[in-house]
Amino acid sequence: MPGPQTVWGIDVGKSAFKALKMRLTGDGVEVVGSDYIEHAKIMSQQDADPDALWSAALEKFLAKNDITNDKIVIGISGQQTLARFSKLPPVENKKKIPDIVTYEAKQQIPFDPDEVVWDYQVFETEGSPDVEVGIFAIKRELIRDHLVHFDAQGIEAIAVQAAPLAAYNALLHDGLMGDKAVVIIDIGTESTDLIVGTESSLWTRSIQLGGNNFTEALVKAFKLSFSKAETLKRTAATSKYARQIFQAMRPVFADLIQELQRSIGYYTATHRGVDMGKVYGMGNAFKLPGLQKYIKQNLQLDLSRIDSFSKISIPDKEGASGESSNYSIAYGLALQGLGQASVSSNLLPPEIALAAVWKKKRPFFAAAAACVLLAAGVVWFRGSADKKTLATNAGTASVSVSDKNAWNIIVNPTQDLPPRQYGKLISAAAKSLQSKYRELNSQGQAEIDKAKEIQKLLANRTIWLKILSAVHESLPKPAEAIAKAQNAAEYLSAISKPGLDRESRGEIFIESFTSRYVADVDDVTVKGEYGHAGTKTFKKEGNNPRAGFIIELIGYTTHAKKGIYVDKTFVENLQTKGRVPKQGFFINRVGLMLPNEKARSGGGRGRGRGGRSGRNKPKEQKGPQKKDPLTGEISADDYHFRLVFDVVLADLPEPKEERKDGN
Repeated sequence: MPGPQTVWGIDVGKSAFKALKMRLTGDGVEVVGSDYIEHAKIMSQQDADPDALWSAALEKFLAKNDITNDKIVIGISGQQTLARFSKLPPVENKKKIPDIVTYEAKQQIPFDPDEVVWDYQVFETEGSPDVEVGIFAIKRELIRDHLVHFDAQGIEAIAVQAAPLAAYNALLHDGLMGDKAVVIIDIGTESTDLIVGTESSLWTRSIQLGGNNFTEALVKAFKLSFSKAETLKRTAATSKYARQIFQAMRPVFADLIQELQRSIGYYTATHRGVDMGKVYGMGNAFKLPGLQKYIKQNLQLDLSRIDSFSKISIPDKEGASGESSNYSIAYGLALQGLGQASVSSNLLPPEIALAAVWKKKRPFFAAAAACVLLAAGVVWFRGSADKKTLATNAGTASVSVSDKNAWNIIVNPTQDLPPRQYGKLISAAAKSLQSKYRELNSQGQAEIDKAKEIQKLLANRTIWLKILSAVHESLPKPAEAIAKAQNAAEYLSAISKPGLDRESRGEIFIESFTSRYVADVDDVTVKGEYGHAGTKTFKKEGNNPRAGFIIELIGYTTHAKKGIYVDKTFVENLQTKGRVPKQGFFINRVGLMLPNEKARSGGGRGRGRGGRSGRNKPKEQKGPQKKDPLTGEISADDYHFRLVFDVVLADLPEPKEERKDGN
């Protein structure tokens, strides 16, 4: 007989992977397993590979824990979710609440409904007519990016919950919530979750300040690398330079206090009948010297750290620093999986939940089909042994059974038919069920294949952000007055200043950006009249293909030096900004040409430089000349160009592999 259902609550943070395995007991819940895996690097570090860190943590977890018969509930950062709270108008019929909430959600969520996954939670206080609702949402692309790591390891979740709500469930279950509002300050790596709750209500906000901000303050103050500054921060409590460390981080403390005061002030203004109680701190940042005292003095509320829980006992794990509060989110997630959570909203996309249900049903279809075939075999075996009897009851008409009626025929057999007709009916029902099973199974395989294709597409999503960033950073910086302009009026005012005539502004405008993926970038010729001769390129070694993208930009500049200016700024910058070691890609060849030149098949070598050959010189116009639609200036002399370059999806080769090549 199987034991009680067990549930894993999994919280993957930027610094560590935390998981709790829990089950129901006669008088509550108990922890039957835990895991704490600290990442080799903080995911948000510039030199970190988040996908690799995710995979490593999940692989270690699965190597140590058998989750075959366990349910899984996954947490997601409050920074990635949206929370909105509003009081509903008086409702006599509670069945109307879902319709009212749906209307509220459309007003409160600033995205297209098809772009988000959302759910809600109703909060009611006994004896009060007021009904408050919390609406929680996340963009579909974010939740899919989060779940793809678990899918890759075969981990299927029954629910996804925002971290602040999971923490509230844990602390409510542990007895910290009461009539007075309790403030929870959970300082994470990139953000701080502020949770204000009572035993019957909840309010939360994510503040974009976290542990990384303290580390960055140390980087600037002491001129350290990020990793060394992180180590200094973690050992600050025992360091003889604790005072200097605190002073360096003091501006971040001040910003955090300001945000906390503003948020708590908003809560007290909108919940006038609620008394404020204690403040609890969670997160390793509370180990920083002076932080707890600083927050307590400025908020003027009693503040204490959560070091342990009263309702559960968590085994010590190497790397967890003995801090039970590190598991608070995993605690709340596991409670939800066991049906013991007060807030039960779920951000698991409905289509994923439905696919999981169908996947679980497939074995039953297979078993049913096998049983039907066996039953049919018995009938036909018996029939072959008694041919004379069947012959006397011969029925030659074919039998057709729909999949809807097939199962009823099997489980509720009729004895009113002659043996041969009865056998044909059973056989037809078996074939119908078998056909339906094949149909469902093939549908599932198509979904799996589609998911694998999507996963391949997602593999380069972070690379594209870096490529676009490199292109953006390579554009020349315009004059400061122009760069500060926020709208058309400010731009027109800026260019009216002396020395900022059209030909000296140093602006380059991109009109179009196209890209195409190729299995081997070296099969495509990239040539141009600038940025070609003498350019350092990286030839591949051997015959192995180098996958990547061919990117084409169409643009123009108003600068007097025309193509020479584009070459000496944009092109040369691309060959610097696009060649950073260990970022997963590098820009190899760059070709600059006129818009009508070909980018492939050797047709891209132009003749003139900077318009000196006259190829880009505008023809003399007799009628009205073309003007800039914004400034009204004559734009006929602007230099239009096409820029083609290849992006190799590999790390930049070592310097010894670098060589000059004019091809």
